[in-house]
Amino acid sequence: MLSTKRKGIYQAFAPSGDVIADERWQAIYLPDGAVQIDNETVRVAPFDEPRSDSMTILLDSQLRLIEFTIHGLFGTRESRICVLGEHRDQATICWRHKAEIHEKRVAWREDIEIGWTTPLCIMVGIWHSRLQPGEARTCDAFLLDAVTFKPTAVRQTYRRWPDASHVTRFGEVPLQHYEITTERDGQTNHVAQFWCDSDGVIYDFIAADHSRFQLTAMNV
Repeated sequence: MLSTKRKGIYQAFAPSGDVIADERWQAIYLPDGAVQIDNETVRVAPFDEPRSDSMTILLDSQLRLIEFTIHGLFGTRESRICVLGEHRDQATICWRHKAEIHEKRVAWREDIEIGWTTPLCIMVGIWHSRLQPGEARTCDAFLLDAVTFKPTAVRQTYRRWPDASHVTRFGEVPLQHYEITTERDGQTNHVAQFWCDSDGVIYDFIAADHSRFQLTAMNV
């Protein structure tokens, strides 16, 4: 969990090694103990839809999701996930492109994760998992398409390996080492490795197809 306000910049790389995004982000505590995570990202070719977009994740003081929103493509593309009801057992997932609007109501549990094309969603998953080296956690998740924001239900497993030094943009740093596996329709189709600090801030994320996120600047 956060020890203090954190902010930084990520670069995203295509499997070819081309830079496809620059992402500025921050994670802060609000006065009531809630946590708000914001980013602004510029995406360039060969990303499938070059554009600017912004995301906000709002969690309550117990790190339960309140709302997840994305705004992109000059206001013509949007996604919103809201947890509903006194018992927090329902959520709505909306995704829109211009006048084409989709909405889906789903059963909700506090252990469900949200995934999108940013390490910040994985950071929240780390907070929820609270793993020690050698431990693993499997959960349901909704992955949002990188371009359209359409959700897909998957199963994900977070596994923490022994801590190790890892070469980063800031030199060789002792970090926590994780693996995340995604299963869709009973088939494992994505495995990634990532390294983070004790706040869950990811320094390096490497997918199986060699696409990558790297932390290039930070405040701590």
